[in-house]
Amino acid sequence: MIELPALEYHLAHGCNLSCQQCSHYSNFRLAGTMPTPADAKAEYEVWNHRILPKRFALLGGEPLLNPNLIEHLQLARECWPHSDLMLVTNGFFFARHPELPKTLVEINCRLEVSQHGTHQTYLERFREVKQTVWRWREEYPGIQIKIRQSHRGWMRQYNVEDGKPVPFDSEPESAYRVCMQKTCTQLYQGKLWKCPALAYYAQLEAKLSLHHLPQWQPFRDYQACPPDASDDEVRRFLQTKAIPQCGLCPANRTMFVHPNPLQRSALR
Repeated sequence: MIELPALEYHLAHGCNLSCQQCSHYSNFRLAGTMPTPADAKAEYEVWNHRILPKRFALLGGEPLLNPNLIEHLQLARECWPHSDLMLVTNGFFFARHPELPKTLVEINCRLEVSQHGTHQTYLERFREVKQTVWRWREEYPGIQIKIRQSHRGWMRQYNVEDGKPVPFDSEPESAYRVCMQKTCTQLYQGKLWKCPALAYYAQLEAKLSLHHLPQWQPFRDYQACPPDASDDEVRRFLQTKAIPQCGLCPANRTMFVHPNPLQRSALR
């Protein structure tokens, strides 16, 4: 088995929040159908006999938008029995999945709830999420829940010109050194992608009509690792650090405070 630090899988591309500079582009309401458990199983079984991620994370977008969440969680544990399983969510749709806390305990899956801002309107809503978390901790012994202060490490992923996202022009090695996504390998369309920025760029381009911007060409040229790659090719893919496409990301971590994530606003 080929080991890697982490592997991530989108249960939904869209999100109910609009956090600007999201590294998964979820604030742009990307298109794409949510995978069914059958879809996910087909993608998992291409790889789960070849690679062993220390951590396997189900996220998005907002994964709780997927109506088949519970079945997805059970499937993930079945297909990745030796990985640390994790579900990452903003927590706003806990009520849609009453079996979630019980399932998390049964399959030994950690829940990470992301706080995405400090705007007062948002915090009033997020308080309800925290109350649910506190109740689950009391009612379900052994449940593993962490509240991430995601907004504290938020950083600019791209520049904005004429209302469109435009990439940086960085030295790839420098950008890789400060990258917060370097262990965020994505499983998408049956292929392995180095990071979410590359995996979901085609959707971003289609949604915002970025075809006329030559600065994004390296992302268009990127080739994900296909399932028919040899073991040596997979190892080389996973072990490679900086690649030319890293130069489209920032070489310095520039902190970014996004507006109220409950409201869509002009890109900045």
